[in-house]
Amino acid sequence: MPLPDAAPRSSLLTDLIQFGRLLLFRRAAPGSLTPDIGKLPWLLLLYFLLALGLGIALSGRENGALVLDGSIFVLFGAIAALAGILKMIDRQLDGARIWLVFSLLLTLLPLAGFIGAHVWALLSKVSFFANPPFPGFAAWLAGMLPHFFAILPHLWLAAAGTVFVARARPCDHWRRGLYVPLTPLALLAVFSSIDPLALWQISLPAPVTDADAFTVDESVLYGQSRLLEARLDAIEAGKPGVPEIFFLGVAGSEEGVFMRETIAVEQLFKDRYATAGHSLILVNNPATANRIPFASVESLSQALRRIGKRMNGKEDLLFLFLTSHGSADQRFSIKLWPFDFASITPRLLRKALDDSGIQRRVVVVSACYSGGFVPALADGNTLVMSASAAKRSSFGCDPGNELTDFGRAYFAEALHETRSFTEAFRRAQAIIAAREAASIPPLTPSLPQIAGGERMHTQLQWFERDPSAVTIKPRR
Repeated sequence: MPLPDAAPRSSLLTDLIQFGRLLLFRRAAPGSLTPDIGKLPWLLLLYFLLALGLGIALSGRENGALVLDGSIFVLFGAIAALAGILKMIDRQLDGARIWLVFSLLLTLLPLAGFIGAHVWALLSKVSFFANPPFPGFAAWLAGMLPHFFAILPHLWLAAAGTVFVARARPCDHWRRGLYVPLTPLALLAVFSSIDPLALWQISLPAPVTDADAFTVDESVLYGQSRLLEARLDAIEAGKPGVPEIFFLGVAGSEEGVFMRETIAVEQLFKDRYATAGHSLILVNNPATANRIPFASVESLSQALRRIGKRMNGKEDLLFLFLTSHGSADQRFSIKLWPFDFASITPRLLRKALDDSGIQRRVVVVSACYSGGFVPALADGNTLVMSASAAKRSSFGCDPGNELTDFGRAYFAEALHETRSFTEAFRRAQAIIAAREAASIPPLTPSLPQIAGGERMHTQLQWFERDPSAVTIKPRR
């Protein structure tokens, strides 16, 4: 007696046609979508062709590069595991057929990513989404809508797979309450695990950063001591009978934002408070290694001592500005690879100031947790301001920024409106509080601090008299 013929297996082309019906939430024709491991290589090839073609269409061919990523194989394995889990939940489900449908869904992921990228690019240019006319949560919600519409293709694929699984069993089956919610969540988790268009990337020459170009050669190794001495020698003595401000700026860490902020603030004081000839900055940045002295505990101490000798007792005022990262244990970061510089602590800075003999000083510390410096430094002759409270972070130290958030509010904005250091601080406090509250999500308030300077009131008033104004124009 002859054996019965095996059930016919559908071709991949037939499967793709019937898969189109599933995407429209319709049932596939009987006998279609038959599982066959031999279809997997073709699905992988289709995925790679879609990813490559759509990646080129999105990024352009110029300077493009093919980047092979093995993540897709892991995702096909995850799809197989998901089909096996559903089979374990309900033995009457056809796990192999579910695997084939899920694999087809995964194959279309590059197309979903391509559509989503265009939707996001289009909607993000609409002023309603880019600059929502609502405050608070409503503005955040409006700004998130382009992201939601961008993932709609992925949600569609997940929904199509869920409907297919749900139809595989009668509606009253209790196990359906397990695998129907599981399916879309699992599919979305898989879909979000890879950039399907990453096979084709624009290959641009790697930017030469300051750190890349920085080598400690002889010009740096021996030149720094000569450079510091030359800058110290250039500090002019104060004129007797004329109160003057001496400025010292310290960019402690090697990120560009601290360098740019220190240079900008020094120029502000030269233009606004006539500190030319009485100004010095110490910067830890590879870009300035051959023209600006490094910032270190030793160079700071030397600078303070030399400035103290050039100042006229109680007439003149030191404005010391320090900007860098800070730590929760109140350490101001002094960092420049490959050097091993020591951090500045409140106690160390207080000693350096006292040893310098400088009698009148305004100190601004812009760093996270910088409020820890305030009680150690503040007294009747020392006005101290910090960018944050002792247990709070400050913001805006991204390397690409022109100024930190505190530097922008205090120097670029508040000191443009008033020459008073204390009034500028109060205005900067309000500016910073408003911006942190308006951030989405709201930032934990940094709570800038101010204390001291009670015996400097008359002297500080002297420097408020000049009506000239200079603006630092920050670029974000």
